[in-house]
Amino acid sequence: MDVAPIIVDKNTSMQAVSHIIVEANPDQLINGIIITDQGKYLGLGTGPDLMREITQMQIKAARYANPLTQLPGNVPINEHIDELLQKHTPFVACYCDLDHFKPFNDMYGYRRGDDIIQMTGELLLQHCDVQHDFIGHIGGDDFIILFQSEDWETRCQSILENFASAILDFYSNEDKQQGGYLSEDRQGKKVFHPLVSLSLGVIKSRPQQYYSHHQISIAASDAKKQAKKIHGNSLFVDRRGELETSS
Repeated sequence: MDVAPIIVDKNTSMQAVSHIIVEANPDQLINGIIITDQGKYLGLGTGPDLMREITQMQIKAARYANPLTQLPGNVPINEHIDELLQKHTPFVACYCDLDHFKPFNDMYGYRRGDDIIQMTGELLLQHCDVQHDFIGHIGGDDFIILFQSEDWETRCQSILENFASAILDFYSNEDKQQGGYLSEDRQGKKVFHPLVSLSLGVIKSRPQQYYSHHQISIAASDAKKQAKKIHGNSLFVDRRGELETSS
């Protein structure tokens, strides 16, 4: 008998299971994993079944991944949101958007702009718990994080602090010192553009508050717009749901 088998609840995502398997002893994969429902034995998942399912997930993820960051694109993002909603799983949606990105592209070139997008994707991954949180690349300079980590707000602050430091590497010393750069607009006038910053717009999804990824998308986009009104690297949390719950 295996005295320390892998035991997972039936609601554990396949993404989380795959990480558990990677870190487990190879013998445990041969033995399979025990599946429970609220602590009670439900069944057994065999190694071949798990590997087959994970392989299919990887093929699907690669098909819909963003080519620049390799993060999941819109199809898996929407599917993941709908799955969380159907299971009545509380989560926090964080819309991530770069500010003053287009002027940077015009000034420094699209290749350098791509480097910033890749850096942003890697930064988000570093500050998320891949066993609980989901990071997706909506497109362009827009990302979304679906947090289930309870310390999501601390993670957001760490993302902003590290982004503020990392973004400096993409500018000349002169632009760093003056906090931006001058470039011509379409009318030929000189305009000062600040350094690229990151805006995070956050909404909290509670059971039966939202019913589709469309609603989450609209609410998160609205929160992101509020974040972008704040100068520099910013975090805006829509707390209207909390007020309604407490009243």
